[in-house]
Amino acid sequence: MFLSRSGAIFVICIFFVCFVFNSALENPYCRLDCDYVVKFFKHTVCERQNEKCSAGPLCGPDFRVVKLTDADRQYILDIHNYLRNKVALGYEKRNNQPPAANMNIMTYNMELEYIAQCWANACNGNPLNHDQCRRTSEYSHVGQNLGFIYSSISEINIVKALKQLILIWYDEVALFKNEWINSTEDRNGIKVGHYTQMLWADTIEIGCATTYYTTPSDKNLTNVDLWHNLLLVCNYGPGGNYIGAPLYEIGRPTSNCPKGTKRNEKFKGLCGKSKHVKSSRKLFEIGDLAVSLNQLFV
Repeated sequence: MFLSRSGAIFVICIFFVCFVFNSALENPYCRLDCDYVVKFFKHTVCERQNEKCSAGPLCGPDFRVVKLTDADRQYILDIHNYLRNKVALGYEKRNNQPPAANMNIMTYNMELEYIAQCWANACNGNPLNHDQCRRTSEYSHVGQNLGFIYSSISEINIVKALKQLILIWYDEVALFKNEWINSTEDRNGIKVGHYTQMLWADTIEIGCATTYYTTPSDKNLTNVDLWHNLLLVCNYGPGGNYIGAPLYEIGRPTSNCPKGTKRNEKFKGLCGKSKHVKSSRKLFEIGDLAVSLNQLFV
């Protein structure tokens, strides 16, 4: 998705504090609407407040929130920073991606995760539709990547699924021409938006969520009775993919780090300090259906 400055069978699909609110006035997210000039959108959390961001009407009886542990969050974060570092150092040879002078390291944000979970729990008819308004008080534009697996069996290894989906986003680099770095544009149907959001130099935070649910299959098309679905939603702040803006500044790694940052000690191509994921308190809890990864999947 691009924005202007103004506004047994496995199938993988890729597309771009429990709060109880008595009224819209008590829900702070109802004050974080999105006005894109041509259209106004309510915030996802406000839109879904009557369901308390829990299971939507299409989720079915097998719906589960797949709660990420701090180890899972760290895993997601490490993959992103590893790949950002790879490109920033000039080690990505597909289409000869040049090094980056200003690539930030990313840290994990629990609020971005909460908003992602609220959207994932809607179990939309098309799970790869983006929500329209996911901003925070800090970020007026929040980017989003979606990944979806549906399987004929329920034994989905979550860690492997997370890695596979994130790498599919990144592998769009094989389609990304290095001359596109200096200006983000619609590439006439060439899908590179997941890669560019992952590599957007100014993005500094990420929060992800996963949801499991089942849907009946079309017996006219397959002999599978039931599909087991896993949806991954990752939100990025500040979001990228602005039309006309550069993906990153080409140059010697970390030679132009943002003010107040310097080269990271672990990821030599990234700017800023690493922060280990540790949710010291339960910032958000959605519904009563949350289960741990180990409880739900093999």
